[in-house]
Amino acid sequence: MNEQKRLLKNTGIIAIGNLSTKLVSFLLLPLYTAVLSTSEYGIIDYIISISIFCAPAISLLMEESMFRFLIDCRNEEDKTNVISMALMYILAGGIVFVLIAIPVLGIIKYQYSFYLIVYVLSVVISGMISALLRGIGRTDKYAIYNFLMSFCQLVLNVLFIAVFYWGVRGMLLASIVSHFLFSIVYITRLRLWNYISFKKLDKKLAKEMIKYSIPLIPNKLSWTIINLSDRIIIMNVIGSEASGLYAVSYKFPNLMDTVYGFFYQSWKESSARVVNQEGQNAFYDQIYGYLKSFMYSIVLGMTAFMPLVFHFMIDSRYNEAILYVPLLLMGTYFANISGFYGGIFTAHKETKIMGTTTLVAATLNLCINLMLIWKIGLYAAAISTLLANMIVYCYRKVRVRKYVMLKENNLKMVVSWIATLVIFGLFYSKNIYMQTVGCICAVVYAVWDNYKLLLLILRRGKSH
Repeated sequence: MNEQKRLLKNTGIIAIGNLSTKLVSFLLLPLYTAVLSTSEYGIIDYIISISIFCAPAISLLMEESMFRFLIDCRNEEDKTNVISMALMYILAGGIVFVLIAIPVLGIIKYQYSFYLIVYVLSVVISGMISALLRGIGRTDKYAIYNFLMSFCQLVLNVLFIAVFYWGVRGMLLASIVSHFLFSIVYITRLRLWNYISFKKLDKKLAKEMIKYSIPLIPNKLSWTIINLSDRIIIMNVIGSEASGLYAVSYKFPNLMDTVYGFFYQSWKESSARVVNQEGQNAFYDQIYGYLKSFMYSIVLGMTAFMPLVFHFMIDSRYNEAILYVPLLLMGTYFANISGFYGGIFTAHKETKIMGTTTLVAATLNLCINLMLIWKIGLYAAAISTLLANMIVYCYRKVRVRKYVMLKENNLKMVVSWIATLVIFGLFYSKNIYMQTVGCICAVVYAVWDNYKLLLLILRRGKSH
């Protein structure tokens, strides 16, 4: 299969499988913000952030290693070796986590200890199932798995917090039940036990897989630190209400990140399949150009239209959150393009770069946040996140030249920054007429910057 078509097909499958539930979840924001107080919303965001931070340390990101090595497997025996090795590491990490977490959380007497521990384990297990499905080439099943799990979580969220009024515990319980339920279903359907054998563990394979995954841990943790440190500092310096505001403002960048995530899941597979093949550079370069134009148009479009949609979706208690959205959108853009570079690094099994870049960025994010939080409040968190992501972007952009020379369009770059200054200026003018002009500018820019992609889509649409 032509790799460009495979990338497009897999992205479409993943998007169809996830977009509906993600959209419904986003549209349920009015319900969440109406039922939950800013303090409760802040607590939920805080707990989930901590849980996501713990997961990579437990699994050693063996799910990422399993995914990459499964792509290279030639027969069932190879798959069994890879899956068994990954499972062994993950089981050991889970046991160690539980043995450490129970006494530590018991000492500090954290009231949500049980939910935190179980949520982390559910995230680790579902992550392994997702990686397994993608690694064996079953993107369709991966999409269905995530669709069913997300849909179940949405239904339980509404039931637990809007009907039973269980608040924080209800929202966390909905996530836990959904992750575990559908993980069990898919373990059974895949007959996963047929791919598990600890009798003949390949020591060479074990070293190669751990060598691949270990550098990814600081990378994953550092991205989480960039987000988590903001929450921790806000929670402890300003309070849970401010944390709730920041969590709501992050919902819009998260929506953009979700759209990119559909592509990224497919990109990691396609970038690995074309390694050292004829046409590799042309493929990378073409996808890079389309991606940058599309993602930057989303940043400017969401920024411009934000004043028109925010107040219809979010309760008035959260009005202040809109101010931080443009900066967080820009930070998410740089993180997404950094992820594109990361896909090329992992395709070549060069994962050391991933950890070192994000570790520096996470440190910088923490320092800037601590210096500015006392003076400019929540703006400190948004600005530090933006700067940290820009540094990762710039460094990886230079290092990726070792594998491929990606072309840059200088004219587009200049026009993009002019459009950014104009649209951001109109946004912060707080004048509805000026903001409407910003919307028009964003639409014109999107059409101009993406006309090649639009023509390609139109041609393919006509051919079908």
